[in-house]
Amino acid sequence: MLKVTTRYLASTFIPPFVLGFIFFVAFLITFYMFRVIGLIVNKGVDVMTVISMVLNLSVSFFPLAMPLAAFFATIFTMNKLSEDSEIIAMRSFGITKFKIYTPFLVTSLLIAITVHSLYSVFIPKANAAFKNTIVKLTSSGMLTSIKSGQFFTDIPNATLFAENVSEDGNNFKEVFLHVLDKNKLEQKIIFAHTGSLIKIYEDQWHAPSLRLHLNEGNIIKMDQLGTQVEKILFKEYDFPVFNSDYAMTMLDKDSMKTNLELVKIINDKKIKYKEAVTNKTNADETLELKKTYYRTQVELYSRYAAFPQILLFVFLGFSLGIKRGRGAGGNSSSQAIIILVSYYILYFFLISLAQKSSLDPMIANFGPSALLFFVAFHFYKKLDWIG
Repeated sequence: MLKVTTRYLASTFIPPFVLGFIFFVAFLITFYMFRVIGLIVNKGVDVMTVISMVLNLSVSFFPLAMPLAAFFATIFTMNKLSEDSEIIAMRSFGITKFKIYTPFLVTSLLIAITVHSLYSVFIPKANAAFKNTIVKLTSSGMLTSIKSGQFFTDIPNATLFAENVSEDGNNFKEVFLHVLDKNKLEQKIIFAHTGSLIKIYEDQWHAPSLRLHLNEGNIIKMDQLGTQVEKILFKEYDFPVFNSDYAMTMLDKDSMKTNLELVKIINDKKIKYKEAVTNKTNADETLELKKTYYRTQVELYSRYAAFPQILLFVFLGFSLGIKRGRGAGGNSSSQAIIILVSYYILYFFLISLAQKSSLDPMIANFGPSALLFFVAFHFYKKLDWIG
């Protein structure tokens, strides 16, 4: 009897979990689709590249979508079983609440193991592939975005204008370029008779370097007040539009590293931070080392924290989902949403503190889960039969 019940409960849980998982992944993707659509429209991206981007983006949302899907699927399943009096029938056969919970525990363990396995290598690589594609398309798409007689502002801290642009977007006539430095303390105004965009590929995987080669012009340097400081005439001048080294820096994120890579990075940063403290290095530099050390720990521990999150969300969903008779427990959904929102508010607040090096990363990641366990256990004890 118990084996039949276990299989039945597990099979009842799986369909709403799959539907919920698809819904949450699709919902989370919509926040990024505006950027993807912009690339499709403006950069002429082919269909296969778009599909690859969407798939990689979907994979990166698995760790967030799976706990939410498991949580609401458990509540839905237990609500339905309660309304159909199937929970009462199971109780009449002497099945305890823990035995009813066992199939959900096993299923949540399988989901948690799956997420943890994907988080080790596959999800970071998918995240890196998506962002790498964005950078490559953004840089290469500059060639097709520059139009005659229109201001072009996609170059960081610069505005480009050309009276005439060739059809392939490579060559220009009567070029105007306004450039601000990073601190916006100095500006350059560059005029040139002709210009051309040159792409330099280091390899097939990364974004190319782009430089604007200008001919027959002048450079006017101005200070913060707009007063001319210097004027330079040139026959040829190269302006760096996009540097592949800068692209690699942008892509060198902790979220794109595997777990083993993160462990190595954390050990290296720990050594540098301790050396800075021991040698009494400049306070600002030491603080920055501490922040980067903590941020990498936050990334690693957040992956491990996904495991107990899934188990606890299913445990809480089970405890909230069982109704105490027909018509009872009508507020379980509102309670679930309040607890869920409170959990994530606390979680992201503590994570923000850890990223600022104001809180230990392990406490930030696992503290909310510990509180969630006590909340879930409280509702579990309130179930109206002994188990």
